Formats: sequence, structure tokens, C-alpha cells
Amino acid sequence: MLHENLKRLRKSCGFRQEEVAKVLGVDRSAYSYYESGKTEPSVKNLIKIARMFKVDIDVLVGNSEYVSALALNSEPADEYDSQLCADLDSLSKCSSQERILVAMLRQAQDKDAFISAVKAQYKAEVSE
Repeated sequence: MLHENLKRLRKSCGFRQEEVAKVLGVDRSAYSYYESGKTEPSVKNLIKIARMFKVDIDVLVGNSEYVSALALNSEPADEYDSQLCADLDSLSKCSSQERILVAMLRQAQDKDAFISAVKAQYKAEVSE
């Protein structure tokens, strides 16, 4: 179930395997193995994936009432999933680099520190 959910979520979010792998810090082939069921991600990477896709880990592993929202052509199960769907629509219009940045922000423990670092980098590049 995990490997199927990983693939469905990635595709519904408009990410390529390479983009997810980059955020996780693994090779594309390693991520491909997660989706094929040959290997499973570490707990640390499961947490990163859940944050990236804005779902509970229970959704990823299939232990949740939210799993029905993953079915193709299904309506969102609740407000949590409705927000995810709205986010996905705008995210699909982003470039690959923008999607990676959003994914990295979602999995960051300290989002304020992450944003501050990005702002500092931006200011440094603009002043050059």
C-alpha cells in the first residue's frame, strides 16, 4: 500500500521522481524503489514525504480514514484534504525549482529559520 500511495501522491502533486528524491537527499533510483515496493523509506524520509505532500504518515502507509481521498476520481474526504487539493492546483503551475523549494519548506522543522535563510540568500544575490 505504501508504494502505491507514494506514487499517487507524487503524481497528484505534480512532482517528478527526481524532485522528490532531491528533497529527500536520495538518488532517483532509490526513490523509484520506494514507489515500486522494492525498498521502503526510512522513518526520517517518511516524515519528510508526509510533510512534502501535506498528509499524515497514516495516509502514506494506508492506516487512516483519509486513504479514501487517495483513490482516483474520489472527492476529498474532509477539510484537510480539500486544502491539499487547493494547494496542488497552484503548485502545478510552479517550475520544478519552485516545487522543490516548497517541498523543502514543508519538511523543514523550523519554517521561520528556513524562510530567513532563503531571504538572506536572495538579498545577497540581489546586492551583487
